[in-house]
Amino acid sequence: MAVMDLIWLPDTIEVARMGVPVENKAQVSCQLVTAGIDGNVMFWDIRMQKSAGPVGLGAGLGSQPKKEKESSAEKFSSIPATFAHLDLQWKPMNVVPLSKLTGPGLHPGVTISISQQLQIIKARMQNLVSGNPPLIHRSNSSVARQRPVEVEGVNTKFFAGTEDGFMIYTDWKAEKDPESGKLVSSKPQYAISTHAGPIHCLMRSPFYNHIIMSVGGWSLSIWKEGESEILQTSRSSVKYTAATWSLTRPGVFYIGREDGNIDVWDLMDRSHEPSMSQNISSSAITSLVPYKVSSKQSLLGVGDDFGTLHILEVPWSLRQASQNELNAMSIYFERESARLEYYKVRDATRGEAVAAEAPQIPGVLETDEEEVERLKKNYNDYLVMEKDFLVKLGLRKEDDPVKLVQ
Repeated sequence: MAVMDLIWLPDTIEVARMGVPVENKAQVSCQLVTAGIDGNVMFWDIRMQKSAGPVGLGAGLGSQPKKEKESSAEKFSSIPATFAHLDLQWKPMNVVPLSKLTGPGLHPGVTISISQQLQIIKARMQNLVSGNPPLIHRSNSSVARQRPVEVEGVNTKFFAGTEDGFMIYTDWKAEKDPESGKLVSSKPQYAISTHAGPIHCLMRSPFYNHIIMSVGGWSLSIWKEGESEILQTSRSSVKYTAATWSLTRPGVFYIGREDGNIDVWDLMDRSHEPSMSQNISSSAITSLVPYKVSSKQSLLGVGDDFGTLHILEVPWSLRQASQNELNAMSIYFERESARLEYYKVRDATRGEAVAAEAPQIPGVLETDEEEVERLKKNYNDYLVMEKDFLVKLGLRKEDDPVKLVQ
C-alpha cells in the first residue's frame, strides 16, 4: 500500500513497544511515523534490531559493516551500508489502525500530525543556550545499556486526515481491554467527516502547538487539540490544493487553489472570507513554503502543477504583526472554543427537556387494567382542562362540579 505521509519523531523522545514514550538520551532522531492508504499508522526504527546486532541509541546510525565481509554485490548495491541491516527485514515496531467508530473497516490515512513537533526546536535551542550541544554522533555502549525511562506528561494522541475526508483524533499508546485484560490498539477519540474530499494538508500553527489547520476538498477547518473544529469555512467554488501558516503573523495563513490562485486569510481582519486573493499560475498550486529572510523580509515559495517555482515577497502588512496580535489570536481561539462548548451544553439541555416533556408511550406489555387506568386519567385531565377553558370564557362558574370518571 502507498505511504501517503511520513514524519520523524522528535529527538527528545522515542517510542517503545505498545507506544510507550521513553527518554531519548542520545538525542538522535531514529524513529519515524508513516500513514498508509491501507488505514494503518506505523512506527519505524532505523537502528539495528537485536536479532541483527547490538541495539543502542544511535547504534544503527554509526555502525559500519566490516570490510572483509563486503562482497562485490554489496559494493554496487543501491542500499547505503549505513542501512544495510534493514534490507529485507525492516518491520514496523507499532501499528495503530485508524478504525471506524461505526461498523468494521479502516479509514485510509493521508496525512498525520503529532503534538511534539515544536519541542524539537525548543529542545535544541535550550541545549545551545545552556552550552550543551546535541549528542548527534554519540554511540557509546554505556548509553545503549541504560534502561529507557518512560517520560511522563507526553501527549501520545495525534491527528490523522483520511482520504474520505474524516478527521481522526486517536492515541498511539495501547490501552487495556476491559474484557480480556490484554493491551490492544486504542479506539479513536473521535472521527468527524469534515471535508468533501481527501485531507491533503494538516499543519500546526508555529505560534500555538494546540491549533491545527486541515485542508481538503473545497473547505478548510481549524481545530483545537483534543476538541472539535473551532472554525470551518463555507464551501469554496474551487478546490483547495495547498496551505501553510505565516511564520511571522499568528492570524495569517495562505491557501493554494486548483485555479492557480492563492487566498490570503487574515483572522485579525475577517474570519468568514479571505482578505485577498492573488493569481500566481494558470495551473493548480501544489505546494506553499514560507521562509523568513530577516525581520524586514519574508518570502513565500509557490510550486504549481506545471513544475514551476514562484518566489513571492510577502508585503509589510502580511509580514509585520501588531503589538498584541499573539495575545489577541489566543483569546480568539479560546473564545471560539468556549462558544462551541456552550452550544453543546445548550443543545444537550434542550434535548433532555424535550424528552422529559414528550408524552410517555405505553409499554408493549401493558395489561388491560393499566390501559383502562391510563385512559381514565387522560379523560379526567381533559375534563378539568375543558372546565378551566369554559370558566375563562364566562360560560361556567368555578364552583361548578366536574364529573370525573371513577
